[in-house]
Amino acid sequence: MLKRISFFSAFLLVTLACGAGTTQPTDLLTPEPTPTDVIFPTPTPEPTVPPTATEIPPTVEVSAPIPQEGYGPDNFPANVNPLTGLVVDDATILDRRPVSVKVNNYPRSNRPQWGLSLADIVYEYYHNNEIPRFHAIFYGQNASQVGPIRSARLFDDYLVDAYDSILNYGSADFRIRDRLAASGYGNRLVVLLEGSCPPTPVCRYEPAVLNYLVSDTAELTKWVTNLGVENGRQNLDGMAFQDQVPAASQGQVDRVYIRYSYAAYSFWEYDPGLRIYYRHQDTREDIGGAGEGYALLTDRLTGYHIAADNVVVLIIPHFYNHYQPPSNGTPAVEVVDMNFVGTGKAYAFRDGQSYELEWVRPTDGSTIYLQYPDGTRWPFKPGTTWFQVMSDLTLLEKVETVWRFQFAIR
Repeated sequence: MLKRISFFSAFLLVTLACGAGTTQPTDLLTPEPTPTDVIFPTPTPEPTVPPTATEIPPTVEVSAPIPQEGYGPDNFPANVNPLTGLVVDDATILDRRPVSVKVNNYPRSNRPQWGLSLADIVYEYYHNNEIPRFHAIFYGQNASQVGPIRSARLFDDYLVDAYDSILNYGSADFRIRDRLAASGYGNRLVVLLEGSCPPTPVCRYEPAVLNYLVSDTAELTKWVTNLGVENGRQNLDGMAFQDQVPAASQGQVDRVYIRYSYAAYSFWEYDPGLRIYYRHQDTREDIGGAGEGYALLTDRLTGYHIAADNVVVLIIPHFYNHYQPPSNGTPAVEVVDMNFVGTGKAYAFRDGQSYELEWVRPTDGSTIYLQYPDGTRWPFKPGTTWFQVMSDLTLLEKVETVWRFQFAIR
């Protein structure tokens, strides 16, 4: 049951940045044991039941036919979402900024999360101490409940800049707060930990038991607008969409593994009947010979399995803004930054095919797009996209129709 309790009204990140202290990033796991020589342990996926019709994500059915030439990268019709290439039922929903929410995935007891199946775009990227987290972007539709909400990281600065979005998160390391506070968009950062809801858009789910922070994306939009923040339609040009399967594929790939650490790993499996990828998430830590274990990731709000029309692996240089090694049983302090401007390597998966491409973000204010090595724009399949952010030290193993990405930062 959703219980609405009191919040302290810390809306502007600048306010939070004034707080003293030298807190370290949260959600630290036990340090990883000494690695073995095996880079990609043999997975042991657990049997899963194929999704039923009621579990198919809503983006599988397109509300209007897609023209053969597709949409984008610019001059989108007023009723076409530039982040999905899909026609929306009510074009006025696009007359606002996208809403981004930081969603937790660890500890595993936080699953299933709320609202992920309704996001247009989700970025998963490494946070610290062996774990990643989700940055979910909502634009073409709202979610009445999103969460559990957790803290921000430096990479969120690039994403807010890229999508001109509102960002809802729960606290951050002081170094991260300082960076976001100096960004120029502090009035679009919603950091609400206490107060009453409504009128605030963030609530506590079962505060006496689970005590998870959750939010409502429509209410976040209203909240920021009522504060006098400019919240009209933004220029989100950049992505191109086409339903026809693109040429120049590197071949069929049915399964894409993403491994951030012994504790955090997943894979995407292609369903040729529905032309989507289903997300399978870790169920245990792969230590002591346990091997990998998986289960389908679901959405507690909608009941849908988490799925994507496009899965894109972005190779982006990672480096430490701050690193303090573990000492006397205290985990390492990792504040990770990246360089997400310019170009870099990308691997895209759609319609069961693989593509080796380049990601492009020309300036700080640009959205991302993908291109072939010759500079030709690569078209996304209309629908949702999950970006898997990996480092330039990431290892890739290809075995027939299975690709495995192993993250590394040091």
